[in-house]
Amino acid sequence: MSDKADTSTSKALAIIEPEEPTGPTEPAQQPRFRRETIGVIAGAAGVLALCLLATALVAEGKSGSSSDRTCLGPQMTVAVAPEAATVVGNILEDAGCGQIEVESAKADQVLQPMALGGELPDVWIPDSSLWLDRITPATEPVTLRASMASSPVVLVSGDGLTRTSYAEAFAEDDLLMGDPQRMMSALGTVVASQAKPAREARLEAYGERIASGDEAAAPTDSGRLAELQTVMSGVTATSEQQWSTYAPMLKAAAPKEGTVVLDYPVLITADSSRRNTIAESITSLARVLDSGAADTALTQAGFRTAGAGKPSPNVGAYTRVDAASVTSAAAAWNAKLRPTRTIAVVDVSGSMAWPAGSGATTRLQLTQAAASEAVDLLPGGAAVGLWAFSEKSAGMLDEDHTVLVPTRQLATKDQRAQLTEAIAGLTARTGGGTALHDTALAAYQAAVAAYDPLASNTVLLFTDGTNDDPDSMDLDELVRQLEAASDPRRPVRVLGIGITADADLGALQAIADATGGAAYVAERPEDVGTVLREALAQR
Repeated sequence: MSDKADTSTSKALAIIEPEEPTGPTEPAQQPRFRRETIGVIAGAAGVLALCLLATALVAEGKSGSSSDRTCLGPQMTVAVAPEAATVVGNILEDAGCGQIEVESAKADQVLQPMALGGELPDVWIPDSSLWLDRITPATEPVTLRASMASSPVVLVSGDGLTRTSYAEAFAEDDLLMGDPQRMMSALGTVVASQAKPAREARLEAYGERIASGDEAAAPTDSGRLAELQTVMSGVTATSEQQWSTYAPMLKAAAPKEGTVVLDYPVLITADSSRRNTIAESITSLARVLDSGAADTALTQAGFRTAGAGKPSPNVGAYTRVDAASVTSAAAAWNAKLRPTRTIAVVDVSGSMAWPAGSGATTRLQLTQAAASEAVDLLPGGAAVGLWAFSEKSAGMLDEDHTVLVPTRQLATKDQRAQLTEAIAGLTARTGGGTALHDTALAAYQAAVAAYDPLASNTVLLFTDGTNDDPDSMDLDELVRQLEAASDPRRPVRVLGIGITADADLGALQAIADATGGAAYVAERPEDVGTVLREALAQR
């Protein structure tokens, strides 16, 4: 495998190369994706003109005169992976590109608005093109360059011994791992665990810790490297660039099974009209990233490039792991550990105070016990909110539902405590009829509006009856409204949970079918907790 960065491009855009100064650090500020409102030149012709202009100017390459290399164009924002943001910023500053603002951005900070059609930077340089597999972009980005630079993932050990395979790494008691959902450098560990039961069991244990929402469970590359240096033992997987920056005195090697390679693509994320407006600045960016100075700076910062010598220190040659294996491993990890985001919507109509069976326990008490157990057991990375509903009962004023606890991660301060307290307080709210239809629609619309593209988004709808609100829409209209409110880019499923056989399974099934969800009925008191756990396990 060559140690040079991939210089191929896609979608007929310019071939460019990277550049960076020394010592990449991670800026503390968060990205602010600002843009100016300027005139629009719409249509494919403008994009084609941009492509041709960029290609022509890059073709001039390194032989152009200093006057040819004047950095022109309007203000533009470039979001860059944190470890490369400083060096890219310095490269552009040295080239006189003051109008191009570089901001550090983690992948999820761009993926979220990209999936939802929100505000984006004009250009994005993530650490890996694999991030785009995690979402369906509202607008497909255009690849300006397939790879600005590259950095293979390597195994680093703290005890002075070289680990040359994941088999050796997994044999260590003190294997340290990052979060593969947020750190592409950790994905190689997931790939290496496949088809090895012992490794998969180890990985599952890591997954549970990571899903807890505790950031300390999956420290950053630099954090793990610092720990290795402190305790002088342990093994971790990190990029060659991070190792050469933070711990070059430690032993590192590319795993012989093959490795994931961070490829730093340059992606135009501005919409088509904006692309035409900033075409000159994009051309300037392309030209600067193609310069020899950029190659030198990136190499000095620990990255590999096509146009400069090997960075020092360097682990040498490596084998790139099969792309299909990487995609498969990432999908499997996400399916198992994709965090939950849900609104628990609980029926507090008068019938929920009735006994659930032959005993004295009420239907609501069984629901409360199951919900409280879920709040206790769900990992900190799960986000849960709580609504209550009944037809204009006490505490509801003129509404059929009320938001008791907003949807936030359970790791958020006091979120679990607030949910536990609110669940216990549901008993005092019982009364009135079952306002099922209006509440189901309102909860679904709220979940769609607050959709998290990196989570499994659901509405948990608990009820023991059928809709008996005379002022509400009928079931057919509810289904039409749910279908109208659905958004393919924001898939939210309603999981209906009927409490006892009195629940209207037909209505719950119709609601679930309209949203791609599922309906369950706990006919016996002891089934409520089981049914809830089954519903929460849905991904």
